[in-house]
Amino acid sequence: MTESVPARWGRSDDDVGDDAEPLAVLDLDDPELGIRPEDRFAAIPPGPRLVPRRVHDESTRAPVVLLAGLLVLFAVGSWLGGIGSDEPPETTAGPLPVLDQITGTTLLLVGEEEAAVIDVGRNGAIPVDDSGADAVVRARSARARVVPSATAGRVWMVSRGPGGVSTAREIDIADGSTTAEVQVDGIVAGATDAGLVVERPSGLLEVVGPDGATILTVAPSGSVLGAASDLVVFRPECEDRACGVTVIDIVTGTQRALPAELAASGTEIGSLSPDGRFLAIARSDGVDTRGVLVDVEVGSVTPFEARGLRRAALGPAALAWSADGAWLFVATAPSGLDAVATGDGTSYRVNAQLPESSAILTR
Repeated sequence: MTESVPARWGRSDDDVGDDAEPLAVLDLDDPELGIRPEDRFAAIPPGPRLVPRRVHDESTRAPVVLLAGLLVLFAVGSWLGGIGSDEPPETTAGPLPVLDQITGTTLLLVGEEEAAVIDVGRNGAIPVDDSGADAVVRARSARARVVPSATAGRVWMVSRGPGGVSTAREIDIADGSTTAEVQVDGIVAGATDAGLVVERPSGLLEVVGPDGATILTVAPSGSVLGAASDLVVFRPECEDRACGVTVIDIVTGTQRALPAELAASGTEIGSLSPDGRFLAIARSDGVDTRGVLVDVEVGSVTPFEARGLRRAALGPAALAWSADGAWLFVATAPSGLDAVATGDGTSYRVNAQLPESSAILTR
């Protein structure tokens, strides 16, 4: 079928000048034009007209499904702000209330050149005279990372040597004496009852024993978020917008997913309570900290907020727990401390001016 097109819309043929050139004749059956027979009435000159068009069911449903998926991803990561995003979160919370409850916790704050022991409770942070604190500082080598031990009253001091080999020394925080020493190829990311959790240069996540030999391969790649008792929590390597969190029992080898999603490009710190009941995941923009408390047994998630993390304390030793797991403590900048009730996620500011430290440990 071939139809001709008028030279100009809205003018008669008599008004067309002699110099006007006729428009080309279009073949509406030409497949290159892509005009369907049912749509040929969609342009009827002159003037605007309402033209009915065929609407496909799929064209209306697809955007709705896509929008719903995006809203789900946004809802999961929006509270965490930094978690799942490289953009700083908006600050909506006001000043934290001062802690007015008993926590039953004594903390050791370890710095580069000094240490302090404090009791944390309703009267703030009360200094405790403890000669063992200075012994811990003396036992710490220059630039050593502090990794909480799975054994109460002890801590690992980890130094990186040439070729990426780490030397880890476990010391008693009461007197600074060495209780164990092991060399591993990779980064020591945590400690369990069986041994250290190591991120290998190849990407492997493994648990190594006292002799440095591999006990268990946790995952082919990923990053460790916490370790305690017989459990290791990690984020598997992924390229999706949201990555899951997995917990593995290194005795039985069983794994299961936890109800938390993190962005592949996110940078988080995590810590597992000593009894393995709670997992804390947090991210800070230097001003505020947002995170979640995951009940590993029940699977519930409780959000929490705190002041900005202390930059020198970034890592697993930026967080500490009470012995019963009822409180999470956060080292805040420049020399503060926040306490988070794990039962409901309420955060408190500990009323005290503390010495700058690069690690907080439960005494």
